[in-house]
Amino acid sequence: MGRFSIGAIVREGNKFLVSLCLVLAMGGSTQAQNGPGNEPVVPVVPAMEAPDTLPPVVPPEGPPPNEYGSPIPGQSLFDRFREGPAPILPEGPQPNQYGEPMLLAPLLGGAKKYPAVQLGGVFQVNSVFFSQTATNRDTVGNEPDGSGIRRARLTAFGSVSENIDYRFQFDLGDFGRPTVTDMYMDVKDVPILGKVRIGNWKQPFSLEDITSFRFNPFMNRSSIFLFHPFRRTGVGFYDWSEDKKWTWAASAFRGFNDFYGNDLTDIQGYGGVGRLTHCFHYENDGAEVLHFGASYSVIAPSNQNLTFGTFGGFAPELGLIQGQYTGPTTNLSPGFKQNQSMVSTGKALTRTYYDEKNLKNVGGPYGGTLHYQDFHIESAWVRGPLSIQAEGDLVPVTLANGATPLFAGGYIFATYFLTGEHRTYDRNLAIFDRIQPKTNSRTGHLFGGAWEVAARLNYISLNNINKNGVAVYGGTLIDPTFGVNWYLNPYTKFTMNYIPAYLNRALAGPNQSLDGNQARSQASAWGLQAQVDF
Repeated sequence: MGRFSIGAIVREGNKFLVSLCLVLAMGGSTQAQNGPGNEPVVPVVPAMEAPDTLPPVVPPEGPPPNEYGSPIPGQSLFDRFREGPAPILPEGPQPNQYGEPMLLAPLLGGAKKYPAVQLGGVFQVNSVFFSQTATNRDTVGNEPDGSGIRRARLTAFGSVSENIDYRFQFDLGDFGRPTVTDMYMDVKDVPILGKVRIGNWKQPFSLEDITSFRFNPFMNRSSIFLFHPFRRTGVGFYDWSEDKKWTWAASAFRGFNDFYGNDLTDIQGYGGVGRLTHCFHYENDGAEVLHFGASYSVIAPSNQNLTFGTFGGFAPELGLIQGQYTGPTTNLSPGFKQNQSMVSTGKALTRTYYDEKNLKNVGGPYGGTLHYQDFHIESAWVRGPLSIQAEGDLVPVTLANGATPLFAGGYIFATYFLTGEHRTYDRNLAIFDRIQPKTNSRTGHLFGGAWEVAARLNYISLNNINKNGVAVYGGTLIDPTFGVNWYLNPYTKFTMNYIPAYLNRALAGPNQSLDGNQARSQASAWGLQAQVDF
């Protein structure tokens, strides 16, 4: 046997290890070839020599370049902004809108088609300022200035199968903190009915109500919102015609909801609603629209208790601000307070109410409300940058004593885009949708985007003075609203509103809604709002 020096052994060992590593990296076989005398022949490869081929490169998962809008070579990000935003589908169920996982696909089953989820949210920051005459302050109390989070919502929506959609949304800025807003499922392609919805959602009533607050041209909906059922827990259906001229919807629901969509009562507590709309004219991709619709609701309120104007924010229409308050009425001690509604039926239509003086529940003056109806009409017209919209309500209330007081209200508004845009109409659901600015605000062009001016006239009357055997003095309010909207991009909006309010109502006191001593008063309100949705 020949002798080997230590250096030779080390050199041969290094060659063997290098060869073995290269073979493994290339996916080759580790079987050795035999030479004469069955001695293994080790292939000799210089230590620094590169192989002829490399393993294939596997691209990472995710979107290819430019799929999500990355700038193409030679084009700056500012150039892309100047071209305006990409088209955005209107709100509501669209073909395959919920059919594929998007943001969280790797976390929710990878290549699996269902369940699918998309995330979204919106927040609004409001500041409100009031100026009241002495008579107005004596009538409705002090309206404090305030700033706060008007809404702070998170949303998840998607599909669990090809015919089952869902939506889950809660609000961290509303009364319950959190408050359940939308929580429902849609069963699609149901024979005759179309789409069936089960859960807690905005009932199909009023163009202004079911149009998202994000796309309304004012800080808050009009004062007739006080009459409407809005969000309720129930079951309903909706659909539209093939030519997208007609839409229809109906539902049945509980008569009242708490902050979480719940209602418990053995006395009444049910209701129903329906809406029918027709689009008479739709041209130029929605730049010309003529819309008409009608809604009807009948509700037997839970426990026969009914109060129009319980919560503030709609009369005048600046949105609710609630929180800690320190003022003369609390002897400089912090307490919970919200801006009040200047009109309210108070205890007049209730079956029972809490007597703060005697610290006990007592019966209402007319035995409570058996049911009330709302006959509602709506219309909208769009011609380029100009739009006009109007709605009205007639609300008869049937009381336990057989009397039927009648209340009413309505609004009309006009908007105009100084930069040439137009309101976006969704024919599937007969609502208005997201504004698409022609340009976006950006560095070097801060005041770009869409600019809109708006004016609205609101009217609501909760007075029923000695008619049908009952007297209710909830007040009459006329308050025009003047506003300016700046849409920096499709997802960011600044709003300024000014509202002079003219009120005719009895002075504040324990029998305010029953007292015929009416007084005329005035107030002015200013509001600022910043909004981002995503």
